[in-house]
This record gives sequence, structure tokens and C-alpha cells, in this order.
Amino acid sequence: MSLLGEIIRELSNQSSSLTQALLKVKVLLHRVGHKELIGEWVNYELNGYPRDSVLPPYRILHAQIHATLHNAAWRVEDHQIPMMHLGDEKRSAFEVCKVNQSLAEMEKLVSGSGTTLHLEIPLEFNGILGRGLGNGFRIQCAWKEISCASVEQIFVQVRSRLLDFLLSIQDEIGENVPDDELRAKTRSLDTRTLFENAIFGDNTVIQIGDLNTQDVR
Repeated sequence: MSLLGEIIRELSNQSSSLTQALLKVKVLLHRVGHKELIGEWVNYELNGYPRDSVLPPYRILHAQIHATLHNAAWRVEDHQIPMMHLGDEKRSAFEVCKVNQSLAEMEKLVSGSGTTLHLEIPLEFNGILGRGLGNGFRIQCAWKEISCASVEQIFVQVRSRLLDFLLSIQDEIGENVPDDELRAKTRSLDTRTLFENAIFGDNTVIQIGDLNTQDVR
């Protein structure tokens, strides 16, 4: 089986390693003479996104804020915190979770976390979060709670985008093309446009190569 067909088969199998498939995509892009397409997206998905980078929309998730509470008489171990007393900007800072980790890190986190992931919130924010509480309750510790299903949707998005790109190539050159003929077969294709449309969507201007990206809003 050709490398192209092998990657398509792996990406179509939800239980296969997404990281391994992405590494093979790097090899494929080198073989077809378009290693410049690897750019930021492939490397960031493999290695994680820098904290100051613009994340793809599928990596921005919604979180609920939970906490352990106490007052003079009672202790509550897991209580969802009301957030409407905060302004939109402050509420968004707590409820929006930007996932910068690599795919491999996320796969490990999700595999042993049950149904939710917990991200601790620094203690200095307990006072702000606790202003909406009654009956003298105060926050002892707080955390962001993210559904593992939401994190798994990141994997689905990456698989889907890669499949769209690879299937577009396969549609143009046919199935079971030997690896030694791959470069010649793809020479007449506008591989860059196929890649950009599949990964970033139509009508998006992206500068790929030398780690340059233009964010279009």
C-alpha cells in the first residue's frame, strides 16, 4: 500500500494514533516536494502551540467553574459557581479555555480522566469568584471543568481536515499510486490550495512557510 493510502486508512480509524498519522503527513509532504506546507499548523499540532499564538477555533473550549465551599457550619465539595455577577470580559477569562497542548499530551490526558478534565484556578481568584455566593460561603479551592468529549472533538477536527486534504489529492491522482511516482503525479496539482482549503477553510489567506501566518477575521 502507498504512503498516501496508508495515512488515509489510519486517519479513518478512530483508534489509530493521530500523532503517528500526522508525522507520516510530514513525510508525504516532503516526498511530493511541498515540505513548505508543513508550516506552523502541522508542527504546532505535534509539539503544542506557543502561549502567544493564535489558536484555531476548534482549540478554544467552554469550561464550567466548580469549587469546594465552606461556611461556619457546612462544607460543599463540588459546587458549580454562578458567574453572572462578573462582567463579560472577566467571565470569558474564566469560562473560555485555550488548549495549547500537543495532540500527544491531550490524548494522554483524556485517556485517564473519566468524563471531565480539571484545571486548577489560582487561589488569588477565590475572592472574585465567591462574590456571587450567599449564606456566608467562601471558596476554598476552584477549578475549571472541561468535558473530555469537547477535547476529543479537537482530534476529530484534525483528522477530518487531514482527510479532506489527502482525499482531495487521491481524487486527482487516483488510488494505489506507487510512492516513487507520487511526486510526478502531484506536480500538476495546486497542492498548496488543496492544503489551505482543507486545513484552514475557503476564503482564508494564509502565508505558509518560515513560520509565517496571517490571521484573517
